[in-house]
Amino acid sequence: MESHVEQARANFTEAVRRRDAEIDLFGACLFIAGEEYPGLEPQEYVDKLDTLAAIAVNQLPARHSLYDQLDAVRSVLFDTADLRGNSGNYYDPRNSYVNEVLDRGLGIPITLSVIYREVARRIDVEMQGIGMPGHYLLSAGSGKEEIFVDPYHEGGLLSRKECLALAIRGRKPSSTTAIALSSRLLPRCGSRSTLRRLLTNLKLNHAKKRDYRRSLAAAERIQLLDPQNWRNLSDLARLQAEVGDFNRAVRSLTEFLDRAPEGVDTRRAKDALGQLRELAKKQSAAEPNA
Repeated sequence: MESHVEQARANFTEAVRRRDAEIDLFGACLFIAGEEYPGLEPQEYVDKLDTLAAIAVNQLPARHSLYDQLDAVRSVLFDTADLRGNSGNYYDPRNSYVNEVLDRGLGIPITLSVIYREVARRIDVEMQGIGMPGHYLLSAGSGKEEIFVDPYHEGGLLSRKECLALAIRGRKPSSTTAIALSSRLLPRCGSRSTLRRLLTNLKLNHAKKRDYRRSLAAAERIQLLDPQNWRNLSDLARLQAEVGDFNRAVRSLTEFLDRAPEGVDTRRAKDALGQLRELAKKQSAAEPNA
């Protein structure tokens, strides 16, 4: 790896060694971007958020409510900074790098939410990531006072029932159904699960473009972030094979088979392992002697 990639990877590894509550989410996102952008200066983007937060504070009345604070964040992000959801090119990998989102003004739910949450934190509003299937939201407050925010749609506010209706494609849930579905469809996301989701987006989007080296880099960081993620080991092996690193692919797929729970269908993985071993053997035989 190039030196800037090695440094960014080392920074990311150090950042995610902490307990979930101690992870600097925005900082870790910048380290993810650091592998892609050699000249990236993290402090430049931290300063941008500080500036936006200062503008938001100046918009608050002397006596203000949570709604006032959320409206101030909405105003600075979607009016002043002119951030938007990139509906025209949703799967563009640039949407998953927070520096690009701030520079280009275009992002996806998860990156826009990370930025929103960071600005809100700077004006004393603690927000929680909500990993809804297919969409990422934020919430503030708790219990009956909990407010859901959709940064992808310019910071629109939603009720719990509206979020659940969105998750189940427009059907309006009853009160009983809403309670039963909330924990499953509106799960809270800590820093680690948010980063895993962001990296999964990168892994999939780069793979769709057949950019297997970048996809592999995302898969490697998922494993660093979540060493117990046995499912990712299968993707890791496939991507290592795609870039011609058959020995590492053998090790990853072997570990996948060792760790896959009983009952998981591993027949295809076992067949693939045999093929990878043959490829690794041929590759080793073709290498010149040291």
